[in-house]
Amino acid sequence: MERLRRRHVLFGAACAAVTGTVATVLVLVFSGDSKAAPTKAEYFARVAAICRVYGPQLDKIRPPDVSEPASVIVAVQAVFPVLVAQQRDVRALRAPKELRAKLARWFDLHDRRLGMLEEALRAAGKQDYLAMSVAYVDFILAAPQAARLGRAIGFPHPPC
Repeated sequence: MERLRRRHVLFGAACAAVTGTVATVLVLVFSGDSKAAPTKAEYFARVAAICRVYGPQLDKIRPPDVSEPASVIVAVQAVFPVLVAQQRDVRALRAPKELRAKLARWFDLHDRRLGMLEEALRAAGKQDYLAMSVAYVDFILAAPQAARLGRAIGFPHPPC
């Protein structure tokens, strides 16, 4: 065990030398330690803090009238980068070990939903408003599944 720990320390030190940061050593050396993982309450508090940043931004975006392609385009262009940033920040959090498998499924579902919005943006760029509308509606229809999975994990509804 000591030999393995020494390898982690040496690997961490080598990475720090390459990047020039002490933080890299700390993350690499201690991230394998189960004591380093936050509790569920700590994790959800960190998620809530991220939601306090992105939630108000999302609240400012007016839901589109799906019968007006221009309205959908404006909304999707506004919401997509905010959702991507929010997803990136939540994914970057260290999760409690007991939540990791469920969170992986939740992140996968959200990645697919973001892919639907990305497809809507691509279709809008080609002026293929039918494909854009279908992708946007698919995004909306996938929301309840994401909400159910989020509640099963322990996220409040809505999570942000």
